[in-house]
Amino acid sequence: MTKTKQFLVTAVFLALVATIVFVSPLGVKPAEAHITKVYGNYLVQVGWDNEPVYTGLVNAAQVTIKKGSGDAAKPVINALKDLQISIKYGSVTKPLDFLPSNTVDGQYHAVLIPTKVGTYSLVFSGTVEGQAVDDEIPLDDVASVDTLNFPPSTGSSQDATANVGQLGTLVNQLTSDIEDAKNNADAASKSVSNVVQSFQQVKDTTDKLYMISMTGIGIGIAGIVIAVIAITRNRQQN
Repeated sequence: MTKTKQFLVTAVFLALVATIVFVSPLGVKPAEAHITKVYGNYLVQVGWDNEPVYTGLVNAAQVTIKKGSGDAAKPVINALKDLQISIKYGSVTKPLDFLPSNTVDGQYHAVLIPTKVGTYSLVFSGTVEGQAVDDEIPLDDVASVDTLNFPPSTGSSQDATANVGQLGTLVNQLTSDIEDAKNNADAASKSVSNVVQSFQQVKDTTDKLYMISMTGIGIGIAGIVIAVIAITRNRQQN
């Protein structure tokens, strides 16, 4: 094989390798589902912190604000001090509390858990360093977390009904136990009351017997004294 043919084969081989690298999925970086809008001299980029987004999983709305254009744009520190941001789903809105990122200047995060499938958006109201930003910017759609479940869960509504039924049974049992304890406490209280009453009756009876006994003893002593006096007088007369 001549040097010219070798050169041609090598060039074709390198071209094929380059094509594979740049065209194959391994060579393509997936684009982030973030949207950037321009307001005057400021760039506002919004999106989810973790994508794709699923219901019931912790995520965060992400806002990045820069001043300038292109690669020369600089991050804006404390950009949200005069800017209020709410998240919107349908007709329902909720104000969000954004905190500065610990790793990226000009980036802010607000943690939340999306609970419904569909489209969410961020509603901006206020200014960034005097530049008005009053707009609504959509976020990437939220998918159902059921798409991640394996094996698929079935009978969730029946399970929920069963759990409610079990909870009701436990509540009824607890109520019954409390009622039984109350009845037992009442019975014990009555028993104590009866014992006290019986003790009082015994005490009263004992007191009466004591008085009778003391009276009998007194009468006996009086009789003895009278007898002694009588005997003494008879002896004196004789």
